[in-house]
Amino acid sequence: MGDVYKALDTRLNRFVALKVCRERFTQRFEREARAVAALNHPHICTLYDVGPNYLVLEFLEGKPWQGPLRPETAIQHAIQITDGLHTAHRQGIIHRDIKPENLLMTASGIKIVDFGIAKRKEPAAGESTASDTVTSEHQIPGTLRYLGPEQLEGQPASERTDIYAFGLVFYEVIAGSPAFQATSSITLMASILKDDPPSLLTIQPRISPALARVIHKCIAKDPEARWQTAADLRDELQWIAQQGTMATPRPAPTAWKWVRAAILAAVLLAMIVATLGLMKDRVLTTTPVVVLMDTSAPSGVYDDETRNRSGTNADDLSNALSGISAVLQKETISVEWNREDQIAKQSPTLVVIHRSAFVHALAFEFTPDPLRKTPQSDPATDDVFYGRLSRLGRDKFESLLGYLAKSNPTVQFVAYSRDWSEQSQRRWVDAVTRRYPHLTGRVTPFELMRVDGQASFRVSRNVERIQQLVQARLARR
Repeated sequence: MGDVYKALDTRLNRFVALKVCRERFTQRFEREARAVAALNHPHICTLYDVGPNYLVLEFLEGKPWQGPLRPETAIQHAIQITDGLHTAHRQGIIHRDIKPENLLMTASGIKIVDFGIAKRKEPAAGESTASDTVTSEHQIPGTLRYLGPEQLEGQPASERTDIYAFGLVFYEVIAGSPAFQATSSITLMASILKDDPPSLLTIQPRISPALARVIHKCIAKDPEARWQTAADLRDELQWIAQQGTMATPRPAPTAWKWVRAAILAAVLLAMIVATLGLMKDRVLTTTPVVVLMDTSAPSGVYDDETRNRSGTNADDLSNALSGISAVLQKETISVEWNREDQIAKQSPTLVVIHRSAFVHALAFEFTPDPLRKTPQSDPATDDVFYGRLSRLGRDKFESLLGYLAKSNPTVQFVAYSRDWSEQSQRRWVDAVTRRYPHLTGRVTPFELMRVDGQASFRVSRNVERIQQLVQARLARR
């Protein structure tokens, strides 16, 4: 419905995607602008600006979400996608064209793109509902391979239609092949309406039955039999990620007597431990969860290369910690960020967070130009204004730590910053633990060292230091 160009935003010196409308798609083009403008999520493509016949979108370097991928990797991607879909659905927006090409794997995680045929559950004032089911060319909107049975039968799309399409893509990513094989459009439609795809456990027997069950529930023929919301689906995937995505191999028959003996010993040991009270209020997980939190505001991104591709420090941290045995979750902070409860539900073992993330997000919202130079700029007014923004950002940061610590009595925190002297670190730890006593002993400050003028998580010295620190914190769980 338009031509897309890679362009340079000369004000902020960053690449953007410039989507220019073809006149015959004006209504759909406006629909995409309205849909994307209503969304603000780290895993949904960002809309920067709108013109008479163009959109300025986040420029993304990535490739379609396709398999086969390792289940551990695929489930992390799936959590990001379902969280993004939940945000869209909560705003009343149904994508209607979920497919691999619209789920891009980028350096900062999965990005959901192309809301060109999205629709609202409740049409906006003056918006026609005639194209909800078919287009003006009498075609069902979407991509045939990922259409739900209800769409082929002429029923309107719903949130569960997006969940169905996501399930088909997830199936492909795990299986390495489509759920429905067909040689023509007619046979493909017949398969979608009548056939059940092969069980994932027969194609990939090493994945956990729980993961296979989740995916097959997504692609149930009856929308009522699917996951009813993307939030429920996301929460289930997060639980599976913590338990492990691979099936536990069964012991050989000749080893059953040893298995029985081991079970009896384990039961006896559990009884002893329970008697001693060592298991009180303790949650055992197979894999620790580490949440990496930062903002994409340019002034807060430490590495030049990462900043130029609109990444975050969390992207570099993810690479630095990739060899550590933990589930790494990246979280991008913005002015409207309010996902405290979602983070708490993940029961993280460790949260690694940029101390000034909220400060930079606030400052960038009010003045995208990091130099803050405008014809009306008043240094005295700026000092007061940005001083207050800084205090608001610090307060939000410390309140988040206090809230997460109260929600999870075992979570630990690493707060990092540049040019953070030991004396300043001690003062801050004293202040934050006075404010939130339950943080005592659970917060570790970390200063990024400058090497040849560069302080980032790409510098080998900082990589080694943060790896050692995170491993030490995880060993204490």
